Amino acid sequence: MRTAKDSEGRVPEDEHDEREEELDEEEEAEEIVDPDRPPCPRCGWHNTRLSHTRTLVDSVLKAFSLRAFRCRSCGNRFRAVHRKKKA
Repeated sequence: MRTAKDSEGRVPEDEHDEREEELDEEEEAEEIVDPDRPPCPRCGWHNTRLSHTRTLVDSVLKAFSLRAFRCRSCGNRFRAVHRKKKA
């Protein structure tokens, strides 16, 4: 998104406020904590995702609901209990 600038290169106040509101909304969206995702044991953040099944051990543990996760903040890979919700 480009912003209009006046002859001196300044952004008008009304457009500047809109950009700040958009940035605030994006930050709020990133801070949503998913209760189905466990916190990282290294850094404590809840910004984790399911990791790919890489080894035979991962496949066996997956059968017992012990899944591999990866922290998006520090990159730590760890295992935690993860059960699918019943519909």
